Amino acid sequence: MDIAYVQHSKFLEACEVALASHRPAMEAGRPVNVSFVGGGYGGQITVTIRPHDQRCFGTNWENVDPTRFPARIKAAATALARCHFEGRFEISHSDGIITIRAI
Repeated sequence: MDIAYVQHSKFLEACEVALASHRPAMEAGRPVNVSFVGGGYGGQITVTIRPHDQRCFGTNWENVDPTRFPARIKAAATALARCHFEGRFEISHSDGIITIRAI
C-alpha cells in the first residue's frame, strides 16, 4: 500500500534532526532511535522511499484504511525522504521510541 507523506506533524522535526545528525550510522546500517513521550500505535513496518516520488512511500502495511497508519512511523518515513534517503527501511515503534534502520 502507498501512504502519502505528511505535510505537518509534531513528530517530523525530531525525526529529521535524528536522521541528519546520525547519517553516517544509517549509511553504515546501524539503527537510529528517536524518543518521544510514550503512547501511539506500536508496530514494525517496512517502508520504501522512492527517489522520484515526492507524494508517497510504499509500505508492507496491510489495512484498508490509510488514515489509520501510525503517525510516528509516517513522520519517520517523511523524514527519510526529506533527508534524501532512499530504498527500504524498517521503522518500528514501541512505547515512544521510533527505531529506523536500512534494510
